[in-house]
Formats: sequence, structure tokens, C-alpha cells
Amino acid sequence: MERRHLAECGSTNTEALNHLRDGGGPLILSADRQTAGRGRLGRAWLSDDAALTFSVARSFPAELDLSGLSLAVGCTVADVLDPSGERIRLKWPNDLFLDGAKLGGILIETVPLPAERRGVVIGIGLNLQALPPEADRNAFASGHAALRTLDPQATAATTLDRLAPPLQALLADFETLGFAPWQAAFERRDLALGQRVRVGDQPGMARGVNERGELLLETAAGLQAINGGELSLRLETSL
Repeated sequence: MERRHLAECGSTNTEALNHLRDGGGPLILSADRQTAGRGRLGRAWLSDDAALTFSVARSFPAELDLSGLSLAVGCTVADVLDPSGERIRLKWPNDLFLDGAKLGGILIETVPLPAERRGVVIGIGLNLQALPPEADRNAFASGHAALRTLDPQATAATTLDRLAPPLQALLADFETLGFAPWQAAFERRDLALGQRVRVGDQPGMARGVNERGELLLETAAGLQAINGGELSLRLETSL
């Protein structure tokens, strides 16, 4: 898989999507600084040398079910950075938490391609450094964790070197196996498992995920499989 690094760009995901539209092959694209990065739900994500931001791009058959891909990616990243499984947890559907605070996130975007193919770009952002003393911590609702509290020697380059081969292997396996092989791995790191949560306006008890990566939410109406939405662990009312 080709690797390319930019000093600055608007968004590595946007650059990677354009690369696939132009007929490019598999690519890992990283940048020192993003000026128009984005997260889920259109949220802005600006980055600098205090974070690792990169995108992995490749094509898949258009009919491939991508359900659970963000969870499988999260499992792979967590297993590389925290092999013991003691400190990094995963919050459905796309966040990584270290010691209870947000370490990073995953954003998957797609683009239709010719010959019944679909381009898939996986954007990953990880905080490397702690917030400076003057930072507004109120802007970080889920807290702010830094990878260097887990690995003091971590840099953007060395972390990407560690992550790139397992992520390439993951994508090759996912094309043939789907999410099911990662279901148990996600459960071991599931931050919400057994917790009272809310997805959109629906409260319930998180009961893990199914073989397609859908959240299993126990509600007053029974067990529901949720395939998208924003999960909140902060509930002020009882179920």
C-alpha cells in the first residue's frame, strides 16, 4: 500500500477520497496539520503536531456490507497501542478512550467508483500530547487523553509505522469475513457494555453489539439493534 505524507492539507479524508475518484490505488495518507479536518456529524477537527491524523483508502466491491468496519478498525488500533487490553476502551460507534477520556476517533467515508466498486476512506485521529495549561477544557466534553501517557516515546511517525501493517491486514480480512471475527474483541473493550446510555432520544441499557456491529439496546419495548446514531453515557433520568 502506498504511503504519502503532507506537511499540511485541508483534510486527509478529502485528499484520499479525491485520490480514489482519480483512479488511485490503496493509500495511507498522513499530514502534520489539517486545516479543515472533520469528525462524525460534520464536526470540525483541526489538528497539529500534538496529534496523529491519517487516512487509509482502498476500494471494495460495491455490494460489500461495511457494517461494523469502524468497530473493527477501533479494535485493531487498540490492540496495537494497548496489547494488554487494560487501558483503551472503545465507545460505539467510533471513539477510542484511554483511562476514561477520549483518545481519538474514526470517520469512514465512501465514494462510488466504476466497475461496481466503492472507495472507502478511513480517517483516524489520535491525541499524542496532553492539553497545554491554557487550553479550554470545557471544549472537551469527553475529556482529553494523550497517547504519551501510555507510551511516552510515541511520535506521529512511529505510531503510524506500528498501525499501518495491522490496518492493511484488517481491511483484507474484512472484505472476506465482515465484522463477525471482531465481535468478541470489541466486547472486551466495550466502554458502554452494561451501562445506561442514550442513542439520540432513545434511552436504554447497552448490551453489546451483534455480528453486524449494531448496538444492542435494551429498552422498555425490548431489545433493539441500532445501526447508527450518537451514543451518550451521560443520563440524568432513570430508565
